[in-house]
Amino acid sequence: MAQILIADDDALIGEVVSHRLQENGHIVAVVDNGAKVLEMVQRERPDIVILDILMPGLRGIEVLIQLQKEANTASIPVLMLTGQTGRNHMVEAYDAGATDFMTKPFKPESLVERIDSIISSAVDRPMQVGQYL
Repeated sequence: MAQILIADDDALIGEVVSHRLQENGHIVAVVDNGAKVLEMVQRERPDIVILDILMPGLRGIEVLIQLQKEANTASIPVLMLTGQTGRNHMVEAYDAGATDFMTKPFKPESLVERIDSIISSAVDRPMQVGQYL
């Protein structure tokens, strides 16, 4: 069971993804903009963040960059889930520190598998020197 934060301005996407993840035993919070993500990660410290690239206010990439800058959030895995299919969006996301990248439309079961894989990899990864100082 993991704590997962989903950020997507499309309420239907948030609902579908949240429902599937909750069926698999995860605790899920859904927000509709980047500013709320930055606020929630400070309070809740999720095990993974799922970010849409295009959201009102802060774009998903901008949120990812902010998460990577902060020592207490840099180690949180981030999966970019977006309708932006161009290669440049994927490269931008990975360059900013994304753990994974997935495009819409998607199969919910494929998304759940990827999330579970990321979470288990994060748990199995040894702590880096100074990571939690």
